[in-house]
Amino acid sequence: MKKVILIDVDNTLYPRSEGVFDIIDAKIHKYIKELLNLNDEQIEKLRISYFSRYGSSLAGLIKDYNVDPEHFLRYVHDVDIRSKLKPNKQLKEKLRTIDAVKIAFTNAPIEHAQKVLESLGIIDQFIEIFDIYRAHFIGKPNMLPYKTIVKQTKADKYAMVDDQKVNLLAAKQLNMFTVLVSEEKFSEVDMCIETFKDIPNDII
Repeated sequence: MKKVILIDVDNTLYPRSEGVFDIIDAKIHKYIKELLNLNDEQIEKLRISYFSRYGSSLAGLIKDYNVDPEHFLRYVHDVDIRSKLKPNKQLKEKLRTIDAVKIAFTNAPIEHAQKVLESLGIIDQFIEIFDIYRAHFIGKPNMLPYKTIVKQTKADKYAMVDDQKVNLLAAKQLNMFTVLVSEEKFSEVDMCIETFKDIPNDII
């Protein structure tokens, strides 16, 4: 039986407290500020609206302002990952003991995902990275990238691990077992854990 587990990268494989995504978040805010000359409150409202309607700020900026997605992604992910994240032997062992094909499934560009996985010392645990480029800039929670992965992998069972509930609700539409990495609890997903190391080895 072929089993596939889709694993988000940022704030899923490492805690949000490491600060990596906080830097990315600040750069997204700055990008929009320079592009549209909005104040901070207007930017936050716009980003909430984009996340609600499209799943990401990038998707909304492409639709409304024809933003160059490659320029946006290079700018906001220009982060010194190696100064933030270090090899995690416990995380690597946890991934090794999960009996499934492991795919990194991220709305970030592959270069960023590779830096994160390399810095954590776990890149060898993943058979591939399905990034925002492979999704043609249509990221989670849009159903297209999920269906593309399922079509390409043709597994018997799927699980997905993410720190965003909305991304997991999309996965549930394809009958994937869903695991939320968050301090918050939601009954809509199949399992809630606080850190990735809490995931059972026999999750799938």
